[in-house]
Amino acid sequence: MSRKRGRTDSRYSELEYLEYEYYNDLRDGKVRIDRVGKYLLCPYCQDYERKEYELFELQRHASRIARVSKSASFSERARHLGLLKYLDWYEHRKGKSSRRNNPERSESYQDDKGRKSVTTAVKTNLPQGGTTGDDALIHTAAGVTEPGEIVTEQCEMATKNGKIAAEVEGLNFKPGEITETRHSGVIAKVTPTKPLGGILEQDLQSQSRGAVKRSNKGDDEPPIVWPWMAVIANIPVVKKDGRYAGESGRKLREDLVASGYNPIKVHPLWNFQGHSGYAIAEFNKDWQGFENAMAFEKAFEMDQRGKRDWYARRNKGDELYGWLAREDDYKGRGLVGKHLQKNGDLKTLSDIQTEGKRKDTSLMCNLTNQLESKKKECEEIKTNISKTEVFMGNIMAQKEKMIEHYNEEMKKMQDSASAQLRKISEAHKRSKVGLEARREKLKLREKELKQRQALNESEKRELHNQKKLVEKNEMAITEQKKADEKMLKLADEQKREKELLHKKIIELEGKLDQKQALELHIQRMRGAVEVMKHMTTGEEEDMELKKKLESIEEELKENVEELDGLENLNQALVVKERKTNDEVQEARKELIKVFYNSRANICVKGMGELDVRPFAKAAEMKYAGEDWKAKAVELCSLWEHYLRDPSWHPYKVVMVGGAHKEILDENDEKLKELKTELGDEVYEVVTTALNEMNEYNPSGRYPVKELWNSNEKRKASLKDGIEHLLKQWKSLKKPKRR
Repeated sequence: MSRKRGRTDSRYSELEYLEYEYYNDLRDGKVRIDRVGKYLLCPYCQDYERKEYELFELQRHASRIARVSKSASFSERARHLGLLKYLDWYEHRKGKSSRRNNPERSESYQDDKGRKSVTTAVKTNLPQGGTTGDDALIHTAAGVTEPGEIVTEQCEMATKNGKIAAEVEGLNFKPGEITETRHSGVIAKVTPTKPLGGILEQDLQSQSRGAVKRSNKGDDEPPIVWPWMAVIANIPVVKKDGRYAGESGRKLREDLVASGYNPIKVHPLWNFQGHSGYAIAEFNKDWQGFENAMAFEKAFEMDQRGKRDWYARRNKGDELYGWLAREDDYKGRGLVGKHLQKNGDLKTLSDIQTEGKRKDTSLMCNLTNQLESKKKECEEIKTNISKTEVFMGNIMAQKEKMIEHYNEEMKKMQDSASAQLRKISEAHKRSKVGLEARREKLKLREKELKQRQALNESEKRELHNQKKLVEKNEMAITEQKKADEKMLKLADEQKREKELLHKKIIELEGKLDQKQALELHIQRMRGAVEVMKHMTTGEEEDMELKKKLESIEEELKENVEELDGLENLNQALVVKERKTNDEVQEARKELIKVFYNSRANICVKGMGELDVRPFAKAAEMKYAGEDWKAKAVELCSLWEHYLRDPSWHPYKVVMVGGAHKEILDENDEKLKELKTELGDEVYEVVTTALNEMNEYNPSGRYPVKELWNSNEKRKASLKDGIEHLLKQWKSLKKPKRR
């Protein structure tokens, strides 16, 4: 069933399929063509693009978009092709309107693929004395009718050799019924001349007569599975890993849709061994779905791959078999029967039609009742509006009278208030003259009192301020004394430790000189002993030499013992010197903490840190009008990252005075780019920080804190820090003169 087609053929078949789908939507009333007077509106154009057309203009519009327009999308072309097909069908149908007065007329419709045939019987029934009004289009299941026309669609399908013969009647559409269109809630423009209840009663009677006829005919009618389902058998399966596998339901559905049967879903049936080779195709619940299901069965029967062929043949081959699910399939005990029992019911076509009629009748009754109630509500609202208008007229008349009375009263009050104000102003002027005279007298007395109290107040204020200053000075002196004592103790300790360290260093240097001299003396004596051992003289001289040698050896032994003692002493002094050095470093750290926020000559500087101010100046000049502050911070952070990068080492080694020396490489690409883009000031800041980091922390490549002499632009020693502390202590120790 599945064929390999080229891309063009697939695209054309998809367009053809969509064209038929949109045509069905228009014919079945799912999409409505709206009417304004004698003009029609395209149902597929946007609201802001919708124009009014006559019938031939609408056909020309649909043909232009479907066949000529290059900007139209694929879906727009398909929609307008369906609209064009529907308008051709409607025009052909309207051309036969001369046969409308006949009691029955039949039409046969053959779709694009030449596989479906629908016979419709249309009965017309205009109420006596009714007027059709405008030639508005009302979409029903049978297509397009004139206003006031009741349409019944019958689909006749006959089967041979015991196949199903059924007669399907369409739904009745009443005047004023709400139809499902693209714009929900639109009511068909039909004005009945008879009372709505009479039309409803007449329709219900005709429906009851039709139901009786169908029930009499349906006694011998075999049931069928509903919703419409079809059985697909002999699906190729392959055994993999102990289980059977076959085509998916999606692939089967795509093949069926490509063939024009349009199933909703295809369910492959599985058992404990895997894919069973069977599948169930489910179609729409409407009559279009039934037509598709019957066409599906017919196609398989014509290819001799129907139900009878499936059960009759022994060698079924590799082709698929298919048939419409009926009572024997539904009551079967296999996978097919279980699926049908779980997802469907057995119903006759007359039962399905009767149930649809019943639902439509119930809906019509509900809509009629709602319409009557809405009419009553409208009448009540109109009555209330008229009463409210009378009441509002009375209220407005009363309001005008009240406003007039209010204006008169306000005028009287304003006149009396102005007269009273004149009297008060005259009395105020007389009082003001008397008060001016009294005020002059009081001013003279006030001056005298101020002159008398000025001295007292100034003296009192001065004493109070002096008292506060004394209290503040006492508290400040107390706190300062405590701080001075701490600083003095720290300075004394540092000074003592430094003196001890110098003494130990001098002592170590003396010991080292003594040790070196002793080692030299020992070497000389050993050389003399070796020389004397090799000398050959007379016996007397030998005795003297032996004695001299023994004395030298004893002296050498004493010197060696003394050297060992000096080495032990040297080791002890080295250990002590390391401890002292650690203490000095701790003292330096304490000084760094003390001077951390100091702005004096001796302060703390981060060696290798960048100053953001030159970056801010350069960013303000370069990025004027933008967020230059953020740019400055960003540039400073970027160069801090470069400084901490161990892989970037812009230095070169040169010979200076016969020795190798490492200097900054000014031809480095990053430094040259920095100097070009941000200027000399930023370049100097970056190179200074780079040299400091290379000097004080070349391995870690991060800034370190050091004591700094800001006047001399050098690293401050421990002595400088202690002397600065002593100066501060002495200046604070002196009493402040007022």
